[in-house]
Amino acid sequence: MNNDKKLGQHLKASSLRMSRRCFLAGSGATLVGSVAVFSVTGLFAADSQAAKQVGEEGNRALLRMARDVYPHDSLEDKYYQQVMVPLAKQAEADPKLMDLLIIGIAALNQESRARYGTPYLNVETEEERVQVLKAIEASAFFQRIKGDLMMGIYNNPEIWEKFGFGGSSWQHGGYINRGYDEIDWI
Repeated sequence: MNNDKKLGQHLKASSLRMSRRCFLAGSGATLVGSVAVFSVTGLFAADSQAAKQVGEEGNRALLRMARDVYPHDSLEDKYYQQVMVPLAKQAEADPKLMDLLIIGIAALNQESRARYGTPYLNVETEEERVQVLKAIEASAFFQRIKGDLMMGIYNNPEIWEKFGFGGSSWQHGGYINRGYDEIDWI
């Protein structure tokens, strides 16, 4: 018997009455608890089915992985998360992709435990995490995450200024007329 049925039977059996004040107080506590659960950050939106399937720890490990693969300290987590929305939605509709993510996270943690005795999320240094990533680099899981992140991060006009990129130039006659003389790294 599930918990909802048990609770329903208990309430009927004890014929408890709940005042409006008690209901509102309980609802407020539930809301605060819900916000605390959904405020945990990860690569997928916390309320997405993909995040629920990979689990809270797996979701946070994916964010750490994303930041280790494309380490831009000046970028907020939201930019990594934004680009993964399409992958999360696709995984919700494609069981094979969801399995790839779940199995990939398990492999990531397995490699991490074999090397350092702890899940990937708990590996302390970036250098050690990079060694774990190099060990799984050829996997379909790693390549999928890396590819989606690359296209999403570097094709995002919101981020271009943070990288010092002025954006596409062909609409303005090319770089000869826009930015060519401003190159300071040659």
